[in-house]
Amino acid sequence: MSQSTSTSPQGPASAPQQPTPPPAGGGAAALLPLLVLVFALLVLIIGAGLLYVTLAHPSLAMPLTVAVAGVTVVFTIAGVIAAFIAASRR
Repeated sequence: MSQSTSTSPQGPASAPQQPTPPPAGGGAAALLPLLVLVFALLVLIIGAGLLYVTLAHPSLAMPLTVAVAGVTVVFTIAGVIAAFIAASRR
């Protein structure tokens, strides 16, 4: 007994579909607001921590001044990093 195999031509409908790639630059545009939100929350957490420490230890003079100075240092460092990134993209 012989078995015959029949091959039928496959049409374009039966071919596997290739996924379309996402548009270029779409991920970076969606990532920026998320990074800004994370940075703002981080600054608030650091500021609240500094405020808590200064209030828990009243011997430190002017607790709000110390907390604001700490947050200012964080903003300054972030600004310098952002400036270097912007300058390197040009």
